[in-house]
Amino acid sequence: MEEDLIKLDKKFTDQYYGLYSIHDEIYKKLKSYKFDLEKDEINQAVLNRMWAFWHFVNENNKLLDKKVNTIAADFFTETCLFFLKAYFEGKGFKVKSEVNIQIKGHKAIRPDVSIWKENSLVAVIELKVSNGYKGGNMMNHLKEREEIIKNIHPNTAFGVIAFWNFFNPNELGSDWATKYVGLMNFHKTNATGTGAWIEHLIKHLEKSFVLN
Repeated sequence: MEEDLIKLDKKFTDQYYGLYSIHDEIYKKLKSYKFDLEKDEINQAVLNRMWAFWHFVNENNKLLDKKVNTIAADFFTETCLFFLKAYFEGKGFKVKSEVNIQIKGHKAIRPDVSIWKENSLVAVIELKVSNGYKGGNMMNHLKEREEIIKNIHPNTAFGVIAFWNFFNPNELGSDWATKYVGLMNFHKTNATGTGAWIEHLIKHLEKSFVLN
């Protein structure tokens, strides 16, 4: 007897329902995981998730004859947040996303990731897939946000993770690959890693915590 539509589609819905329990199990294990910042495990895990996401998007586009990609920014934010939260909350910090930070004289700012020690803001991390959101003017936008935040929270560390690298090492000097982390360089034929890791940014942030 031929299966009806609901039964045919059950494999897909069961997979979705089961994802959270898998995610929850991984997160609980990561809370006590001994992260080694000399390795690129966090960096590679983020890349693996993004490639898996884009594999589904690209193949699904072919299946549905869809010409516009599903937006990757939200998935990238959730992916980085997942690992940053597991790392820093395991060390006694609180990690939040899209929380309003009141800035006198400005509209409230909602960083992609903010890190707190009790009620003190100790770090802000912006997460960008590419520089397209601001029409190629992303660096000015990021520097402006950092300046606004530090005017009211001068001891707050600031960092950025971009999937597709748009940072110029010649302009950023020693901040390249620590404060500004671009994961992949895009070429027409392939994508190559930049050598900047999320672990480098984490070490930069932790050094800032100690100094302040």
